[in-house]
This record gives sequence, C-alpha cells and structure tokens, in this order.
Amino acid sequence: MHTDYQSLTNSLNDLDRVSEQQQQTSRSSYQLYRYTHEPVSSNFARRDIPPILILIFFLFLIVIIISQILVVHTSRYGNNFSTMQKLQEELKKMDESMETMLHDNVLPINKWRLLFHIQTHLYRFEYLFDLFNNQSHSTIEHLHQTKMHFHVTNNINESNEILKQENYTSHSIKNIKHTQNGYEQLTDDNNNYSSRWKRKKQNYDDNNNHKRRNHCNEQPSQLKGRILDENSTFPNISLYEMEMNYSNIRFGGQWSPSNCLARHKVAIIIPYRDRLEHLITLLYYLHPILQRQELDYKIYVSEQIGNGTYNKGILMNAAFIYASNEYDFQCFVFHDVDLIPEDDRNMYSCPVFPRHMSAAVNEMNYKLSYEELIGGVLNIRTEHFLTVNGYSNLYWGWGAEDDDLYYRLKEVSLKVLRPPSSIARYKMLQHKKRTPSIWNKRAKLLYSAAKRYTWDGVSSARYNLTSITAYPLFTHIYVDVGSPPPGFS
Repeated sequence: MHTDYQSLTNSLNDLDRVSEQQQQTSRSSYQLYRYTHEPVSSNFARRDIPPILILIFFLFLIVIIISQILVVHTSRYGNNFSTMQKLQEELKKMDESMETMLHDNVLPINKWRLLFHIQTHLYRFEYLFDLFNNQSHSTIEHLHQTKMHFHVTNNINESNEILKQENYTSHSIKNIKHTQNGYEQLTDDNNNYSSRWKRKKQNYDDNNNHKRRNHCNEQPSQLKGRILDENSTFPNISLYEMEMNYSNIRFGGQWSPSNCLARHKVAIIIPYRDRLEHLITLLYYLHPILQRQELDYKIYVSEQIGNGTYNKGILMNAAFIYASNEYDFQCFVFHDVDLIPEDDRNMYSCPVFPRHMSAAVNEMNYKLSYEELIGGVLNIRTEHFLTVNGYSNLYWGWGAEDDDLYYRLKEVSLKVLRPPSSIARYKMLQHKKRTPSIWNKRAKLLYSAAKRYTWDGVSSARYNLTSITAYPLFTHIYVDVGSPPPGFS
C-alpha cells in the first residue's frame, strides 16, 4: 500500500510538471504572437532603406516645389530679374535727370515769386493797353483794374537789381521787358496815349459813381442743397444746346453777379484729355452752381497736345500761370473732369486754408481713402499755391502728383480742410481706368517731395502754349508738355 501511494504521488508530480511546461509554452507563444508583427516590419524597413536615400528623396521634393513656385511667379510677372534690373537703371537715370534739372538755370523760389508778380501785373496792364489801342468797348469794363498801375511801379522799383543780375535770355525776363516798354509808353505824360487814357478813365469814374454796388451776401440765398442722389441720371445734351441755354456767360466761360459785387474771384482749372462727354456734363452742372454761389469766376480747360505720356502737374501749372496773367484771381480750384458735385452748399469760394472739396465720392463709398488724399477737387489760395511752388512737374503718367502736393503743404505747415462728408459729395462718371505709373518711381518722388518743392514746380515748368481759344463756356488752353526726361517715361 505504501508502494501504491508513492507511485500515485509520483504520477501527480509528473502531471504537475507537464501542466506547468504547457503553460510556459503557451505564454511564450503568446508573447511571440504579440511582438512578431510591426516591430519586425519596422526593423526590416530600417535595414533595407538607408537614411541617405530618404534625405535625397526629401531634397528632390523641395527642388520640385521651388521650381513650381518660380514658374508661377515668372508667368505672372514676366522675367522678374531683368525687369528689376531695368527698373534700377531707370531709377538711376531719374536721379541724374533731377540733378541736371536742379542746376539747369532754376531761379531761387523767392526770386521767381517776385518776377512772377511783376510778370502778371505787366501782362494785365498790357492786356488793357491793347484793348485801349483797339478802342474796344470792353476797355470800359476793365478800367477798374487800372489800380494795378501802382503795383506795377512798386514791383519794378523793387526788382531792378534782380533784373540786372539775371540772364536776359530768360523767357520771363524777355516778356517783362517787352511789357515794360508798353507800360512806359502808356504812362509817359508827353505821350498822347497817356492823356487819352486819363480822360477815358475820368469819364468812366464820373459815369459810374452812381452805379457802385454792395458786396454779395456771405451766405448766398439761392442755394438748393442736394441736387443729385443715387438714382440721378445725367442729361444727354450737346455743347451747342448748353451754349444757347447759358447765354448769360461771357465769352471764355466767365461770369460775375450783376446785382452785387462778388466777394471771391475764382479760377476753375480742369486738366483734360479725350473726355468731351464728361466735360459737357461737368459744365452743365458747374456753371449754375457757381452762379448760385455768387462768385466772380472763369473756367479754364487745360489739354495736353498729342498722345504722349500724360503730365497732369504741368497742365495745371501752365493753366495757373496763364490765368494769373489774365485776372487777379484770389484762389484756384483744380477740378477733375469726371467728378460732378451733388450739393451746391459745397462752396467754391476762397478758403482760409487749402480745402479738399471731394472728400466723399460715390466710387469710394463716400469715404476718404487715406488722410493724404487731396486729389479730385482742391481749392487753394493763390499765395498758398505759390508758397509750395505749385504741382511737381516730374510725375509722368497717371497718379501721385496730388499726394506730392499734400506733403508740400505739410512741409510749410498749411493744414488741409475738408467740408462735412454729407456736403462734400461727388458722383464719378464712368470711364476706363488709366494705367498708373510704376509705383517704385512714384514712391521715390513722394519720399523727396518736401525737399524738392523749392526748385520743382510752377517755377520750373517747361512747356509751350500751342493755342488759346475762348469758347462760350470755357477757355481752352492747348499745352505742349514735351517729352519725359530720361528715367521718367
């Protein structure tokens, strides 16, 4: 019995060992099953693909991406590298041209202003002198301007030294000397012209003492307020029909109140090119507005001859000089031809400081795009325009000459005023947008605007007046501005 018990015990022990071995075998097979998939494949991949090949692959992808970017950039902007090189060469030529113009017999601004005042007074005096010789009836109308006799005498006496120092081949000096001869002939007491002039002036004074008029009201009473709205349409009218309807306007586009003496003498200058329909529409609205505001005004249309590169600055400077020679205007309104005023309470009278009148344009959702914007319609006094030397002559192409003027005004501490946006409203006529000049060139000029105004402006404008024609509703000035200097085309 003991033997059987021992054999049973041995059998149980053997069974336990077998069971334990099976469990160990099961656990190891389970562990092998868990860890013989992804780690093995990952190790296999790392062993078969060297890192250098992976690096080369990613470099290849980077090269392809960069090449695609360059292809897209080139397709949009052309050959960018050659364009930039050409632009740099043109900017260099711009610097050389500006340096040449700076030393090209440009008078100091103070001397030029004095000569300008002399020239304008003498031109006006010559105009009256010619009217007197031609026995024109309009001489009587202009005799009140003979008070400038004293201004002429004073300016001539003050400028004798300057006239002696300057080059007598100058165009301005030649004109001044020519008019001085006529002035001396007219004022010579031994000359028959002088006695006739004094006799006619005395008759005028005697006959018109009882006709002296009072000044017009500071606040005109005929204003209507808003004359255009979002739904307004423009009339289809010809220039001839307008001339028939506006028969009260004097030839050349000039008008002044008959029942009172205007408080402001205003010149409207419109730079123009190939927009006759726009000009007709503007004149249709502008003449009645200026008359309801009781202004003594005249409209000038300054057009560039030919189809060359446009220079708006020279056109406005040339018109300013011509208009100043014609009449003693107190201020000038530089008016884009495609902007129609919506409210006649937006006054075109002469302001104390420069007034940006087109602060709210429908094309810009009646909001001011940026603070420096003074383009569109600008009203500026004559003395302020001379202080900043007018517009720059260097902006060939479209854009930025108005921004340049803003920086000039800022340099001499002249603040720009704006009427309320509810009144300073304009409607822009539809037209094809012009291609602006290259921004790099404009930016370069704008950067130097404050430093450049003493020698670049109305004092240095180079142009030829091809023709002057007085039409019933405006005076047409045809200007040859020449060709752009090297680097400005």
